[in-house]
Amino acid sequence: MTVPTMPAEASASAAAVTPTTPPPSASPRLVAAVVCGQRIALPCPQWCVIDHASENVINLDDFSHDGAPISLRVPVTGAAERVLIARLSQWPFASDEAGRAAYLRLEGTDDGEVANLPTSAALAFADQLVAHAEGIRALAGVLADA
Repeated sequence: MTVPTMPAEASASAAAVTPTTPPPSASPRLVAAVVCGQRIALPCPQWCVIDHASENVINLDDFSHDGAPISLRVPVTGAAERVLIARLSQWPFASDEAGRAAYLRLEGTDDGEVANLPTSAALAFADQLVAHAEGIRALAGVLADA
């Protein structure tokens, strides 16, 4: 039996290849989750902070992802109130395809009323926040001169 050989130039270039570590995967990690009492593996985005193994959802469409919240504390009489609470959220098994996309969940005053913003609306809102902050800075400048 004869084993075919590579041409000399092909073997030289093959020898020059240096193995590299593949880039980190953009794929979600698999986590343990409990659905209807059964432990299963489900994909979970890196930003999700829910311990899915400690929950027992009845249906897959009850399974969701939430990121860590960020908020702004506003000084009020004798305390500080959390406002503009934002986090990433997703219902990956929602019945409608549009409902499966991740979004920015925004609460104005920690009262349970929320807005669910897709990327374009979240970016537009962020632009409004920047403009509002510039307005507050301008008011503080006037106050300093008063």
